[in-house]
Amino acid sequence: MKMKWIAMALMSLVGFSAQAGSNLEGTWMSEDGKATVRLVEFNGRLTLNTRSYYYNGAPSDYFFEFRVPTDRDVRPGEILQGRLRSLDGFYGCVFDEEAQAQLTEDGKLKLHYPLLTFHRETRSVRQGIGHGYRRVIDWNGWGWVETVYAFPIERWRVISCECVIDAKNWSTGVLVPVDHQTPVPRPH
Repeated sequence: MKMKWIAMALMSLVGFSAQAGSNLEGTWMSEDGKATVRLVEFNGRLTLNTRSYYYNGAPSDYFFEFRVPTDRDVRPGEILQGRLRSLDGFYGCVFDEEAQAQLTEDGKLKLHYPLLTFHRETRSVRQGIGHGYRRVIDWNGWGWVETVYAFPIERWRVISCECVIDAKNWSTGVLVPVDHQTPVPRPH
């Protein structure tokens, strides 16, 4: 009897948790079919992440997070506010920018976010720590030649490094559901 009660409680929790996620949760792909992403909802946040690579294998990661309504599903035409956080493995830069998502009437998900043009800026100061001296005596075939080298010895100390954004190029990507079912709000 006790086992039946536990089994029924677990079954009702499974049924309840299936309804707890967003109607956008699931697997989506780009319109051209080249990329697939998984959207996951947790605690009123819809998240997804992507990764690409530089020529040398350094990763570039993008993490999207959008606020979704917790008491209802996302409606077509509704704009979701969110953030795009990117980690650049080549330059060692971290960015946090705003982003938007919108579910269209035909069931596609538009993501509006900035593609950044940036450079890494390093500031350093010169520290002179003395002068060097070197004397070389060499035979060049015609006679002995004495060469004297005198040079300053310098050291450069890095005082700051930062990633500077040159331009924000706004881009809109379109995702379609993989199972080809239009994500519509569930009836209450």
